[in-house]
Amino acid sequence: MEPLTAYPLKCSGPKAKVFAVLLSMVLCTVMLFLLQLKFLKPKINSFYAFEVKDAKGRNVSLEKFKGKILQRKNQGGIFGSIW
Repeated sequence: MEPLTAYPLKCSGPKAKVFAVLLSMVLCTVMLFLLQLKFLKPKINSFYAFEVKDAKGRNVSLEKFKGKILQRKNQGGIFGSIW
């Protein structure tokens, strides 16, 4: 029984092999870009579209505070929490 191997490229010269490699790299890059677009979440256009929990644990829409001065605080870093 022969081991499973990839089919050899039917190319006549080294330029054709380089072209085949570059073409496959471009196709892989395009596929990764399309996958990234598929899994991106839609962007939220307004700060007031978020809902937060109050001190009693109830969900409160920030739309309630529209037109008032709010202080927002970033408590997380890139990975979601600080040391």
